[in-house]
Amino acid sequence: MEADPAPLISSFIIRFVLEETPAHKLAYHGTIRHIQTAEEINFNHWCEVTEFMHRFVKLDEIQPSSTSESSVTNL
Repeated sequence: MEADPAPLISSFIIRFVLEETPAHKLAYHGTIRHIQTAEEINFNHWCEVTEFMHRFVKLDEIQPSSTSESSVTNL
C-alpha cells in the first residue's frame, strides 16, 4: 500500500498600506512574504502580488477577472 504524498503548502503574509495625500487620491502599496522561503517583495499593483504567488502556487483556476482586479485597484 502506497502512502499518499504530503500536501504542498504555501503560506503568505500580505501587508497593505493605504495612503491618501492632498496631491493623490487614495492609493495602496504593500509587501507580500512567502513564509516557507522567507522571500518578500514590495508591490504597488495587485498583479505583482499574483505574479509572486504564481511562483509558488498554480492559481490559474482562481485568477481574478479584470473586473475584480479593478475593484481591488480602486481601494
